[in-house]
Amino acid sequence: MKNFTKKSVFLAGLLAFSVTGQAQENSEPPAALIEAKSVRTEMIAQQIWVPGTVMSKTDSNLATEVPGRITWMADVGDLVEEGQVLAKVDDQMLRLDFEQNQANIAKWEASVKLLSRKQKRFSSMAQQANTSEDQLDEIVAELEIARQELNQANINKRLTEYKLAQSEIKAPFTAMVVERLQNPGEYISIGQTLLRIVDTANIEASIKAPLSAVPFIEQGLSVTVKSGQSQSAHPIRTIVPVGNARSRMMEIRVKLEPGEFAIGSAVRVALPHSKYHQGLTVPRDALVLRKSGSYVYQVTEDNIAEQVLVETGIGMGERIEVFGNLTSDAPVVTRGAERLSEGQKVRFAEEDKQIATL
Repeated sequence: MKNFTKKSVFLAGLLAFSVTGQAQENSEPPAALIEAKSVRTEMIAQQIWVPGTVMSKTDSNLATEVPGRITWMADVGDLVEEGQVLAKVDDQMLRLDFEQNQANIAKWEASVKLLSRKQKRFSSMAQQANTSEDQLDEIVAELEIARQELNQANINKRLTEYKLAQSEIKAPFTAMVVERLQNPGEYISIGQTLLRIVDTANIEASIKAPLSAVPFIEQGLSVTVKSGQSQSAHPIRTIVPVGNARSRMMEIRVKLEPGEFAIGSAVRVALPHSKYHQGLTVPRDALVLRKSGSYVYQVTEDNIAEQVLVETGIGMGERIEVFGNLTSDAPVVTRGAERLSEGQKVRFAEEDKQIATL
C-alpha cells in the first residue's frame, strides 16, 4: 500500500512538471509597456534663447490740466472702461468763472446792439450833414471794439467749459489703475501726475536680441515664448533693427495673449539664428545614448520595436532633429526604450497610440 502511494505521488509530480515545461516552451515573453510619440517633418533652424520682459503696449501716467483739490479718485485695481471717470477735481471756482463769462457775454451783446443802433442813426444824420464824420467814426470804432470784446467773452466761456470738462479726468482707453500718485483731498497744480494706468488687454514681450539675428527673422514670424513651465508660440509684432556700438543688440516686440503672462514678468524667447530647412524631428526623450552611438526605437504596425541608428542635428525645444533610416509615419518610443531590444513586442495605452499616430 505504501509503495503504491509513493508511486502515485511520483507520477503526479512528473506529469505536473511535464505540463509546466510544455507551457513555458509555448509561452512568449510579455509585451513591454511603452509610451510613444510621432515623428514630425518640420522646418528647422538653429535657435538662440534671448531674455525679455512682458509689458503693456500702453502704460500711462495721467496728469491734470486744471488746478484744484481732488474730490474723488478711482482705487488701485479698478478696471475702468474708456471714457469713464478716473478722478474729479473740485470745480466750484470754474463754475463761478462760467457764470462770470455768461454775464460778460450779456454785457457786450447789449453794447453791440446799442452801438449798432447809434451807427445807423449817425449814418443817416451824416448823409444829411447834421453831424460830423468824426463822431460817426468814433461810434464805428466803439462798435468794432464791442464786437471784439463779445468774441473774447465767448472764447473765455468756451475755455471755462473746457476746463470744467477737464476737471473730470477720464480714461483714454480701457485700463486698470495700478498706482495712485496723489490722493483725495490733496491740492494739485496743472500738469501734476495723478494716476498710473495700464492697458492689460494688449500686452507684448520686449526682448533684446543680437543684430546678427536680423537676416533670419521677420514681422509675423511665430516664435516660442517661455516663462517658468508655461510655453507657447506667438508672432513677432515688430522689429527695430537699430543697435549701438557697445551692445550690438536690437529690440523685438512679440505679441502676447492677455492673461497668459503677467505684466512685468521675465520671459525667454527662442529666435532662429540660421536659415530654415526641412527635416525630421523626434522628442528628446526618444533618444537612447550608447557608446556605440545614438538610436531610437520605432514601433511597427505589428507593435514590434525596431532599433534605428540616428545622428542628431539642431535642437528645437523639446524636440531634436535626427538623421537616419526613419519612417515618418511610425511612432518612436519615448518611455521604456532603455529596456527594449530589437524585435521585442510592445504595448501601450490606446490614447497614447492615438497621439503617436497623429
